[in-house]
Amino acid sequence: MVALTRPEAQRRAESVDVDRYTIELDLTEPGDFFVSSTTIAFTAREPETFVELICEELLEVVLDGVPQPVEAFDRTSPIGGADRAGIPGRLPVRGLGGRHELLVRARSRYSHDGEGLHRFVDPADGGTYLCATSSVDNAKRWFACFDQPDLKARVSVRVQCPPDWTVVGNGAATRTGPGTWELAETRPISTYLVTLVAGPWHSVLGEHDGIPLGLHVRRSLAAELDRDAAELLRLTADSLNAFHELFEVRYPFGEYHQAFVPEFNWGAMENPGCVTFRDQLIFRSRPSEAELLGRANTVVHEMAHMWFGDLVTMRWWDDLWLNESFAEYLARRVTPLVSGLPAGPDFAAARKSWGYAADRRATTHPVAGNGAADARSALDDFDGISYAKGASVLRQLAAYLGEDMFLGGLREHVRSHAYGNATFADLLASWSAQAGPGTPTGADLARWAHEWLRLAGVDIVAVETGPSGDVLRRQPPVFGPAADRPHAMTVAVLPGDGARAEVVLGGEPVPVPAAGPGELVLPSAGDETWATIRLAADHWERLPAVLAVTGDATARVVAWNALRTGLADGLVSPELAVRTVAAGLPTELDVVTARLLPWITAAVSLYLAPGPERTAAFTVLTDATRALLADAKPGGSGQLTAARGWVGLTDDLDALRAWRPGDEPFAGLTVDVELSWLVLERRAALGDLTVDQIEAAYAADRTASGLVHATHCRALRPDPAAKAAAWAELLDPASTLSHYQLSALAGGIWVAGQEDLAAPYARRWFADLPATAAFRGTMSLARLADLCFPRLAVTAETLGWAEAFAGLTDVPSGLRRTASDGADDLRRALAVRAAASAT
Repeated sequence: MVALTRPEAQRRAESVDVDRYTIELDLTEPGDFFVSSTTIAFTAREPETFVELICEELLEVVLDGVPQPVEAFDRTSPIGGADRAGIPGRLPVRGLGGRHELLVRARSRYSHDGEGLHRFVDPADGGTYLCATSSVDNAKRWFACFDQPDLKARVSVRVQCPPDWTVVGNGAATRTGPGTWELAETRPISTYLVTLVAGPWHSVLGEHDGIPLGLHVRRSLAAELDRDAAELLRLTADSLNAFHELFEVRYPFGEYHQAFVPEFNWGAMENPGCVTFRDQLIFRSRPSEAELLGRANTVVHEMAHMWFGDLVTMRWWDDLWLNESFAEYLARRVTPLVSGLPAGPDFAAARKSWGYAADRRATTHPVAGNGAADARSALDDFDGISYAKGASVLRQLAAYLGEDMFLGGLREHVRSHAYGNATFADLLASWSAQAGPGTPTGADLARWAHEWLRLAGVDIVAVETGPSGDVLRRQPPVFGPAADRPHAMTVAVLPGDGARAEVVLGGEPVPVPAAGPGELVLPSAGDETWATIRLAADHWERLPAVLAVTGDATARVVAWNALRTGLADGLVSPELAVRTVAAGLPTELDVVTARLLPWITAAVSLYLAPGPERTAAFTVLTDATRALLADAKPGGSGQLTAARGWVGLTDDLDALRAWRPGDEPFAGLTVDVELSWLVLERRAALGDLTVDQIEAAYAADRTASGLVHATHCRALRPDPAAKAAAWAELLDPASTLSHYQLSALAGGIWVAGQEDLAAPYARRWFADLPATAAFRGTMSLARLADLCFPRLAVTAETLGWAEAFAGLTDVPSGLRRTASDGADDLRRALAVRAAASAT
């Protein structure tokens, strides 16, 4: 499938205006197919254009009431053979000029990769559920359209479906008869935001401030939604209030539905009127505080898009950050207000660490203006830079401009571009229009934006010992050009009530407060800036003792992120990193602990070769989590997080076997269904679970989640046949497994302690994965490739394969990106392992 390029989109936007889409869907055909009929009302200023569609069979094309010769197009997917229409997936429309009405009727295939119109059959009760995901470049998989963000149009939908189904979408839904529904016409929206969910949903309805609200899940999660509905409706209402006050513009899309759908690729998608979420956010088992905070942040993030992204939309994908960075930033502001949970430390521990990892690689890119050549390549930069770095930079910008100028510019931008499209330049103009005496000018803002948003890479902010005392120095990024980025921050001496100073670090070093014995100097102690933080060379060893007693949660999480990058850069040994985590766990916030334990577990496997040192490191962590579990408050979130951490680390099979479903190994801790599966997955990885035992566990939990867990258990087994079966399924174009099941297989191939078993699949990743692009969606391919990348094959040979693959031009860009990032991990791991062996 050929993706739309930016020049093509620009030319089409200059020649076409789209008024409305009327989509009719027949969802009554049994099996894997549906029929869509799309009527497009548009105006053309050129004699020829094209619409996009991927289908199995093109049934009818009618232009202004005149049937067109359907036989001129290839009826197989994708439409348009090279000897006919020219480019697959495009339907040429000729003889244009003025206003037109185009009808395209086609028979299409449901997807099973979460892109387009995805079909899911619930193993719990046989219920069938559909969810349409149009972003990015996927609207054409379920209706004919001009699939680009700057050709907004009104959308209405009519649906035929089984009579017991409920249909929800962008416009208010009305049941017009048994199995017939109409979705009211929307205000102008982009094609990538068009959605529809259909099936025998269990729904909870509400209302707030005149806005109808809805929550929807599949029937087998009805009890779980009923348990959480009041809190979700309260969170939604409070978030609406917060955004109404912030933007001074009411929610603009009528009803506000939130559908928690199965087998969803992302955390959520901001479709106006009907936000779709992965249904793991309706928790089957007791959630931790980190999970509750993650769900609250996701709800707020998606709501922020209703204004920034949906009401005002980027013109092209290179301004994707205008959507994601702002939603991330606004969620960081609003989530603490509506959730009461420690969102700041969680943002730093989960989101900023993700962004730092992306910004320190060779594949780093600017926050703004990424120059996406086509719609599909835009997904390559859908990463922690577009989200977390952009949000962090916006926090600096808000401080630079002042609250009044910053919010005034956002409000003006939303008002002046409502229901339209805008660029980064338009946003700068909105801010510049707010300038007054004592505020930055438009020229100042342009310079600031150039340095922070247009240039890639993350500065290093390092504490250095000088002849007259310690100083703070800004160093250029490892990847990316040197830039003159000012860093406004707090420098603190830890622990306790040590000295603090407010500094703005530019090109010249600045003095910092002196640290006494047992203390360390921490830049950006308030987590104010975006930078790689480096402690003074003799301060790293002080981290375990300091983090064990420092009361400032924000300063601690900044230090944890410094530890992460220090380990990756070879400034901190794996042994010191493990010791620091073990020392810091007893006093850390649960939301931070929930991020630290998976990181350090993966880091030990990556940076320490199999052998005594790795075993010793895992023993330290296992003992630390066991002690944390024993001391935790019964029934508290910290107890649950510690239990999960211990299960993932221990190799004590007798203890694991004793954690049976329904048991209470510690007061207040019940082995519920999800914790039980975590125990089984660990036992499977340790070779203590047979196929029959896995089948028995699935028989006891015959649900969608149970199926994925059972699939993961099969791949985790230390058995050559298990790895071979998983790999064969990943390569099979006829596989009937869902994307979630395939992900479970891919994530079970490379397991610490099983490197020898997985070794044959290191070379095969580079040889076999490119062919799967012919039958995988972009998101599915990227996810699977990342999960089964041979990061634990830490050899110079694997690094050479990855570097060579990253330089190829005849493989999908997403695979090249995975290989380049994997090469970076391998390069760092080789260096750390070499240093460890030399000492």
